[in-house]
Parts: sequence; C-alpha cells; structure tokens
Amino acid sequence: MLESSATAPESTTPRRATWFELFGDLVFTAAVGQITHRVGAHPDAGSVAAVAGLFVPLWWAWVLYAVHANRADRDTTAHRLLTSFGLVGIVGMAVFAGGVGHDRGVDAGFVIGYLVARAGVAALYAWDSRRNPALRSVFRSFTTGSAAGAVFWLGGLAFESGPIRYGCWAIAMLVELALPLVVGRRLDGVTQETEHLRERFGLFTIVILGESVLGFTNGLAAARTAGWAAVTAAAAFALTVGLWWSYFNGSGMRAGSHTELARPGKLLHAYTFGHLPMLLALALTGASMGMAVTGGGSHLDATAAACIVGGVIVYLVSLALVRAAFTGLREHVVVIRLVTAVPVAALLPVATRIPVAALLTVLAVLVIGSVVAETPAQRRRSAEMG
Repeated sequence: MLESSATAPESTTPRRATWFELFGDLVFTAAVGQITHRVGAHPDAGSVAAVAGLFVPLWWAWVLYAVHANRADRDTTAHRLLTSFGLVGIVGMAVFAGGVGHDRGVDAGFVIGYLVARAGVAALYAWDSRRNPALRSVFRSFTTGSAAGAVFWLGGLAFESGPIRYGCWAIAMLVELALPLVVGRRLDGVTQETEHLRERFGLFTIVILGESVLGFTNGLAAARTAGWAAVTAAAAFALTVGLWWSYFNGSGMRAGSHTELARPGKLLHAYTFGHLPMLLALALTGASMGMAVTGGGSHLDATAAACIVGGVIVYLVSLALVRAAFTGLREHVVVIRLVTAVPVAALLPVATRIPVAALLTVLAVLVIGSVVAETPAQRRRSAEMG
C-alpha cells in the first residue's frame, strides 16, 4: 500500500523493473482486456459503469504488488513463488470479469480471485517483515485492512439483490483505499525508490494504452481494411500516440525529476490516486476504439462518444492535476493541459453528429498540439532541475 514513505537512499544506479514484474504486468493485461471488453460487447451505460466498478479493484491490486516490489522485493525465489500465488487470483479475476453481474457464482469467482490476489501481497509482507522490522507495521495495517474489506466483499455475496451486493463491494473498496490515508504516519520508516515507482506506473500506463491499439487494430481487421476503416484507424492511432506522448512528456520521466515521491505525505497519495481516473479514462477510451473503427465511417453512438471524448477530458484533467500537485496550478504545462480540455469538452455535446474519423482527428490534433505547445516549457524545467 502507499501509506507513506521516507526519503529513499541515493543510488548511482537507479533500480529498474525486473523481468518478473513485467511478467506480472502481462497477467494484469489479460484482466484489463476482459474487463474493458464489456463495453464493446454491450455498448450502454450499464456496461460503462460495470467496467469502472471492476477496474478499481484490479487497479488497486496492481498498485499493491507494484508498491510492495518497490519497498521490499529482491526478486528471490520466495518472492516469485508468493507473487505467482497472488497472480493466480488475478487470472481468476480475468476469467470471471466478463460475467460479473449476471450470475451469482461468477460474482463469487471474481471476489475470491481478488481476495487471493490480496492474500498474495499479505504473504509477501509477512515474509519480508522477518528481516525488515520497518515492514511489520505495513504487514499489520495491510492484514487489518484486508480483513475489514473481506468482510464486505464476502458479505455482499450473501445478498440476492444486485444493488445491495455492489453496495457492499463499494464499501469494501472505500475501506481499502482509505487505509493508506488513515495509517500513513505510522509507516514513516518505510522507504520508496522513486525512479522505480515512477517506472512501474509508466509501464502500467502503456499496458492500458495497449487496449487502444488492440481496439482499433481489431476493428480494422473486422472491417476487412475497408477504406473508411483505414482512415478511422489512422485517426485512432494518431490519438493514441498523442495520449502516450502527453503522459510521458509531462510526467517528468527524467531521472530525479520527482524525488518528492520519496517523502511522506500528500504528494505520494496524489500521484498514486491521481492515476486511477487517468487510467480508467484511458481504458474506457481504448474499449471504444474498436466500435469507432467498425462503425462504417459514420457516427459514434452516445456510449462510444462519451467514452472516447469524455475519456480524453478526464485523462487531460487528471494528468494536469497530478502534475500540479508537484508544480502548482499556474505552471505552464498544467495550464496548457487544462486549457486543452476545454475545446475537447466542447466536442462532447456534438460528438454523435460528427463523422467518427473527423472526431478522432480533431481529438488527436488537440492532444498532440498541446504536447507541442508545452515542450519548450518542459525543456526549460528540465534545464532548471538539471
């Protein structure tokens, strides 16, 4: 969990993600794909809500494993075995994600998968706390939060009513997400390796962006590369490039640029929780790319339009606010991103009346244009920090 941190020791060789961590991301990729597939299969508001609800526990499980690896993982045999046990739970979440809400047994399978994933993290902290006393408080807090959450996760399965069940699950997630904020000061002895943490979030962002690539390539294949589909897919690719560029251009990926993440307190929470709406927006945008390309070159329906245009809006605003936590709201790059979100928002009321290729092209121009406009400021900031 991201309860707190202390200043990480300086190192001449920044820690990098291991091959096993990348393998774990591959497992999460399968789960993300199964969840976002619901929008393409049933493009309606209910499917969008389901994707949002299922994405949160999956994202949180990824955060738990990424942060544990940042704090303690030495990529030993024991760590690989315990993590693999937890990844079985992620596989279970992927298997059952498509049917959650339609069958009580499927709901139970998803919940059990999630609890197994959390048990894997608990086992990792239990193992590491034997040698690192600073992690004992993490282990105690984590197991307490996991037990409290499990009561609501499992308790929800006792109700026949879907709304009551999902209400219990929402309470469970709120308990889990609130725990880092509640117990943060008790964990000041735990350190964060800043560059490794930022690398992990960047890699998971690429995983989510991969859903956009998969969406428009699948759409192009389904449309048998018809001329209108190729034009729409090219616009979708340009938008995806812009979204990728925007994240890595403004996230300060240069080594040492976010050393504030190693300190206890609000910045670490802002960075972590700020990625939730950002990545959810990317996931919903990517989930609708296939529908955009297979739409016959005509117009998007209301669901796809809301996911793509609304997703870009939420993405830009979230990205800007995460950066603002470090630089302030008046910083040049933050202002450019917030300003760019205004014309994107203006497209939302008319998105269903604009030809889809034109809509995606305009979005791509706005996003890439904002990156080009902010680049000089990025270079000046890098020079000042260098």
